[in-house]
Amino acid sequence: MPACQNCGNPWSWGQTIKTLFKLTCPYCGVKQYESASSRMKSSMFMLIPLLLLPINVWFQLSFVMIAITAFLLVAIILACYPFILELSNEKEPYW
Repeated sequence: MPACQNCGNPWSWGQTIKTLFKLTCPYCGVKQYESASSRMKSSMFMLIPLLLLPINVWFQLSFVMIAITAFLLVAIILACYPFILELSNEKEPYW
């Protein structure tokens, strides 16, 4: 779980999900940024739904099945995201 780089308090899973898009510490209110290493991990993690394309071609699944599978994959990815999130006090470049 991520911890605020300003006050050092660890965030719970629920707090991380609630502040996922604004990344403001629920304890001290300071804006946090996703670290460069965390952004690299999460970008690789978000490529998983692209696995649906060859699966669709191979098994010739209907659109409804692909939509349900995509929804489930996105839900699983969002549920696991707080475990790979690392925070930083300032915005870091990718390199």
